[in-house]
Amino acid sequence: MQVQRGTAPRRGGSTFSEAGCASLCEADAVIYLDHAATTPLSDVAWRAMEPYLREHFGNPSEPHAAGRAARAGLDTARASVAATLGCAEDEVVFTGGGSEADNLAILGRLASGGRAVASVIEHPAVREPLRAYGGGVAWVPVGGDGVVDLDALRELVRPGDALCCVMAANNVTGALQPVAEIAALCAEREVPLHVDAVQAASGAEVRALPGRTTIALAAHKLGGPKGIGVLAGPGVADLAAVLRGGGQEHGLRPGTENVAGAVALAAVLARRQGPGAGVERRARAALRDRLERAAAVPVAAAGAPRLPGHALLLAGVRGDLVVHQLDGDGICVAAGSACAAGSAEPSYVLSAMGIDGPTARGAVRVTLGPETTAGDVDAFLAAFGRIRHGLRRAAESVA
Repeated sequence: MQVQRGTAPRRGGSTFSEAGCASLCEADAVIYLDHAATTPLSDVAWRAMEPYLREHFGNPSEPHAAGRAARAGLDTARASVAATLGCAEDEVVFTGGGSEADNLAILGRLASGGRAVASVIEHPAVREPLRAYGGGVAWVPVGGDGVVDLDALRELVRPGDALCCVMAANNVTGALQPVAEIAALCAEREVPLHVDAVQAASGAEVRALPGRTTIALAAHKLGGPKGIGVLAGPGVADLAAVLRGGGQEHGLRPGTENVAGAVALAAVLARRQGPGAGVERRARAALRDRLERAAAVPVAAAGAPRLPGHALLLAGVRGDLVVHQLDGDGICVAAGSACAAGSAEPSYVLSAMGIDGPTARGAVRVTLGPETTAGDVDAFLAAFGRIRHGLRRAAESVA
């Protein structure tokens, strides 16, 4: 997908400034291949939310006409999310994003103490609350393919545990996790399960699971706006509030609701989980496979079921330098290592998979979206090959 410098696509007759986009690169257009980080706002989202930014701007807690119009939109969004996920409407809590939904699921469950179990590859939104938790946490390993070790999980999850956390798809590798099997195990042992499905919802079927489960989602991974997420599932009813305020969202998420965001989230979730989604996913996976073959480098988690647009290339040179030089060519991708955030340490996800430090530091994450074209992939491949060759020659010259 190409994004023109300085402006975003026209929506509803308005042009929205993207001053930051203009400074991304020197090219006239940006080829955006970082959909795992965030996605451009879709027309579906904009059409859904615009009326609630303009005409129906009222506070949904107020009983007057403006408030009732906003409340109707919020109720409709909640019903839509519940129908898409296969849960009850009172099991849907709108939050400020996926990280807040994860924190609510974890802190609201562990407020009374107890032992927790989690995979070692969880997103920081799950990993950090658990690391800060004063109770015990057992960490489940993964195999070399980035998939949770089910045998180890069966040993670690015990009746009486307060919580188990396993993400639906990993944000670094794109590897899909066997959450249906894990949910069945947890239900059998009466252990609540939380599934961070933020990354998965863009490329896999996401539904409410059996037992006392919760799942977290975020609109901005699906073509929706930033700042709106959802926590849903039967396990919502058991959570303790971790914030205090006006009692909105069943008393679990106080504060005036983001009605426009909720409506947009419902719309993009229904689209990404709808009947036509499978066709798009298969086309995206085929384009991803072509990219990986042509890149001619190892791919992390290549042997595992993965999200359709997710490719973690092990470039053999420093990934952060590849990302920087691609940015200069107007191509947006991500480093698959913590080096991108100023750390010298490789990604803990790749380390957990048994990938050595130098190899992990060469990771480049390329993630395609529904609008990514073959031309976008070809442009990436040409630049990637040239940059990788140049970096390898430079490294050899100083060796």
